[in-house]
Amino acid sequence: MKVMSTALLVLSLTSPHAESDEVVAVHATSVATSSGKTVSVACPDGTKVVGTGGSVTGERTTITRVRPSDDLTSVEVTAVEHGAGTVQSWTVTARATCAPGEFTLVSKSGTKNAEAACPGNQKALGVGGETGGGHFTKMAPKNNLKGGVIETSGNTDVTAHVICGTRPGLVLRGGTPTVVTTKTASKSVACQDDEQVVSAGGAVAGAIIDDVVPAGPGAVVSGEGTDAQGQAIRWSITPYVVCSR
Repeated sequence: MKVMSTALLVLSLTSPHAESDEVVAVHATSVATSSGKTVSVACPDGTKVVGTGGSVTGERTTITRVRPSDDLTSVEVTAVEHGAGTVQSWTVTARATCAPGEFTLVSKSGTKNAEAACPGNQKALGVGGETGGGHFTKMAPKNNLKGGVIETSGNTDVTAHVICGTRPGLVLRGGTPTVVTTKTASKSVACQDDEQVVSAGGAVAGAIIDDVVPAGPGAVVSGEGTDAQGQAIRWSITPYVVCSR
């Protein structure tokens, strides 16, 4: 595994300040190098993180850490090369959706998988996670939005970070798997009508997650499924998106 390095941030905001109860999307992208790297992005003043995400460019690269800060003002994302790695330069992008309000961060650790539950009547707005060496195979809220689940590809330490709170008309959409036979694939799911995108989630079976991205009217999850020789295999991919009014 490559040595981690902190990368220069290139910040992009959809708006410098949040208005009303609108969800604001922000992201920051690292410099392009051929090594593992970490990048972070901060929410605009007056808002807190409600959803997280991460994405990478390049072959044989994947996110291994999507960590909201304890005060929910920022998100930090780590990505590494896997398998044979790559000599090409690549980037990692940290993504966050932000909104005004008071929210709770709940974390729970386990081996191979971890599940964190929201307190009281709060529901899961977004889910992040970090792994001690495996690859993400699931990063998503529970179907009833009472918590979130992180799963990895190996028997390694893993932590689920769930952002809990309340928003009007909160609903989880997606959850339908698609079988693919290509090395890489992406699947999207959209919010409906005038719903706002709060966060993204995803799961794969027989593969690893590359990207989990809140994007446009919905969310996109990307994965990679190959055998030991790097040949394409049969696997499935499932997107999730949390939406609110």
